[in-house]
Amino acid sequence: MSSELVIVHREFDLADPVLVVALDGWVDAGFGMRNATEIMVKADDAALVASFDADLLVDHRARRPTMTVREGRVDDISWPAIRLQQVSDLDQRPFLVLHGPEPDFRWQAFCTAVDELVQRLGVSRVVALGAYPAAVPHTRPVRLSATGTSQDLIERFGSPAGTLEVPAGISAALAKRFEAAGLETVSVWAQVPHYASGSPFPAATAALFQGLRAVADLRFDPAPLIAEGLEVSRRLDTMIAQNSSHKRLLGQLESAYDTSMGDQGEEIPTGDELAEELERFLRDQDESK
Repeated sequence: MSSELVIVHREFDLADPVLVVALDGWVDAGFGMRNATEIMVKADDAALVASFDADLLVDHRARRPTMTVREGRVDDISWPAIRLQQVSDLDQRPFLVLHGPEPDFRWQAFCTAVDELVQRLGVSRVVALGAYPAAVPHTRPVRLSATGTSQDLIERFGSPAGTLEVPAGISAALAKRFEAAGLETVSVWAQVPHYASGSPFPAATAALFQGLRAVADLRFDPAPLIAEGLEVSRRLDTMIAQNSSHKRLLGQLESAYDTSMGDQGEEIPTGDELAEELERFLRDQDESK
């Protein structure tokens, strides 16, 4: 590798592997992508392929390392890390996961380094994961939408209507770089109820895994996520039942979801409204750091 940003730790002879991009730091409502990443990289056979120099890419004041203090003594410091790992799905099919904090600096150089790795490893397809807050109810299945550079892959899920102008994440920058190399790229997004976007929403993670299976034939066990999702849904049911205005709003969201086009009077967010919702969510995340 020619880049100072990356260290290759080992070589793998993989047959047209899929790369899953799961860089944390932009919109991830309900922690759908983060939880999916934790499940993927916990595999017993996870192996480090490459790592990136976080000192050159990450603002440690914005993403501070975590220290462990035992009996008043600083025992350890855990630094943010950006890694490329080989893992396997439920069928022991190997694939690659790029995960860690989204870089704060040197995006163009980072994209170049990742592109060189992708070419070197013979990656056949790139799938990025994400989740955004939407005007949908928790009482219905999580919907998926897609963006990217492969029209065929996007059409499997549908995409946001109209034209959107929203802040770009690093996955979008990587997608444009991969497109220039002729590589199929798609970002799969789970739509999370806006009122549940600030806490874990397991149904979003389960939906993202469904999306991975649809576009990359990668399988994961959905049972634990389904069970956790039912518990979250029950808690939301209880809270909403205590407030008549919340119950009315939920009914409107359910009706709009069921009719898709909102032709019974309920309002579906426009592109501008969705952009505002995303930006509000990002501001809330920044303020909570």
